[in-house]
Amino acid sequence: MARNRRNKRSIKKITDVISLKMFLTILSILAIIIVICSITIIYRNYQDKQLLAKQMEELDKQIEDIFTETTQNIANSNNSKRDSIITLSAVGDILCENEIIEDGYNKSTKTYNFNNMFQGITDFLKPSDIVLGTMETNFVDKEYSGYGLRNSPKEFAEAVKNSGVNLVSISTNHSLDYGISGLKTTKNYLQELGYDTVGDSLGDNRVTIKNIKDTNIAFLSYTCVMENKDSKKNEELNSANFYSEKIAKEDLDYAKENADFIFVIMHWGDAYATKPNSSQKKIADYLIDNGANVILGNHSAAIQPMEIRQNKEGENVFIAYSLGNYICADNNDTSKVELVLNIDIRKSGEDGKVTLNKVDYTPIYVLDNRVNEKNRYELIDMKGVAKSYATGEKTNISRTTYNKLLEGLKLLQNVIEK
Repeated sequence: MARNRRNKRSIKKITDVISLKMFLTILSILAIIIVICSITIIYRNYQDKQLLAKQMEELDKQIEDIFTETTQNIANSNNSKRDSIITLSAVGDILCENEIIEDGYNKSTKTYNFNNMFQGITDFLKPSDIVLGTMETNFVDKEYSGYGLRNSPKEFAEAVKNSGVNLVSISTNHSLDYGISGLKTTKNYLQELGYDTVGDSLGDNRVTIKNIKDTNIAFLSYTCVMENKDSKKNEELNSANFYSEKIAKEDLDYAKENADFIFVIMHWGDAYATKPNSSQKKIADYLIDNGANVILGNHSAAIQPMEIRQNKEGENVFIAYSLGNYICADNNDTSKVELVLNIDIRKSGEDGKVTLNKVDYTPIYVLDNRVNEKNRYELIDMKGVAKSYATGEKTNISRTTYNKLLEGLKLLQNVIEK
């Protein structure tokens, strides 16, 4: 029995020693793992900071200037009369899909308010003398719908107006969703809100002329696409300014006689295409040959190339084949990349001639904060928000969204520079 007790004590001592050794070994291994993980995290943070710093440099290098005239500056002291500069801004299609309608609805008060969606970019529109857009929805006393027959709460139009847009085209593929009467109702409501409208033949003239700083600027608008076109009568298509060379020629001749500078807004092209098709180019050629000074396209829900051309008189003409959207609920990443286009035109103090002076843009992005967020959709300054994230400032975006902003900025440059 004594021998058995000695054996048991020996086994216990060995077990204790082994357990201690194992404990120390495990502890050492854990310590090593923790050290390695800490070093890895520190190194990855360092790499991340280096990457963000590099991306910050790239953001600073990105230039949004498209065109600057090389003639004398407005402050030229040799002029006995100063030149004047008129700044116009333009955005793309203004859409109000079902998701946006739902986002603007307050269940408690049973009212609509869409102002929050635009707060992030209103400052970019304020300096402009006039801001153009394309209202691709209707405002009639029918059920609200963001797809098919499009009809939106009137509060949506109010929010867009509050954001700074004050002249809208109503010539789109959805202009006749509710017939001529719906187009007329929509136009009347927008004008009641203080919008100038263009893109119909319901009034005395298809051309809208605005006098800005003693300069008459003409606005024309046409659509080359129409929902259920084959079922529409010619009277309906004409009411929504469906494009034809004959009508465009008449309007351009009128504009040349009564205005100093001509903008044409075109609803054309292929959905989601980042390049213009042959029809767009052919129409652009015709418009330039007949007096257009600026052509602004939309409908594709994507940004398309921009270019400077010369007309028969050797004057610069600017074409933006598509400005994309202004606000939308599209899940396509390309459709979320937007811009505010800024166009300066110069009126000579000497001879009163009006010419294209400068074109640049501000990249913007439709941020989708997802369904459960109080404010799901908001327009943000792409470059400004991306730079804030890169410098560590507090933003409401994730790393995934930050990467999408960088991709969007590269997309804009690649498309616009083509």
